[in-house]
Amino acid sequence: MKFLTVCVAVISLTACGARSSDEEQVRELIAGVETAAEARDASDVLAFVADDYEDANGFDKSALQNFLRGWLLAHPKVELLVNVERLEFPADGLAQADISVTSVSLSDPDRVRLRVEFRRGGGDWRVQRADRIAR
Repeated sequence: MKFLTVCVAVISLTACGARSSDEEQVRELIAGVETAAEARDASDVLAFVADDYEDANGFDKSALQNFLRGWLLAHPKVELLVNVERLEFPADGLAQADISVTSVSLSDPDRVRLRVEFRRGGGDWRVQRADRIAR
């Protein structure tokens, strides 16, 4: 459960445009990814992930896809609360965020904090990297 929460959070951001509209689009994307995850649609979630994605767990996009599909099969209901704790745009085409994702489940509740990096390419933002932040 913890890793899925991480994966969903990782996939939760993307956007394009000026800095203020970048932030608006990133926040809109968070809601879109949360909706896709709760609908249990791995393909829609993975649409927000860069082809060259990697994380500290050693996952690339393909490994993330396999994990996410398996996790969704094992969990017939997904409810998440996503909170953007920090969102910055330190350079053109680069966004960094700290987000927390809480799974709402009586059987397996969990909260994870992530540091996520996003890159803009071809006008679209994609999740480039996501790593768990120690509590």
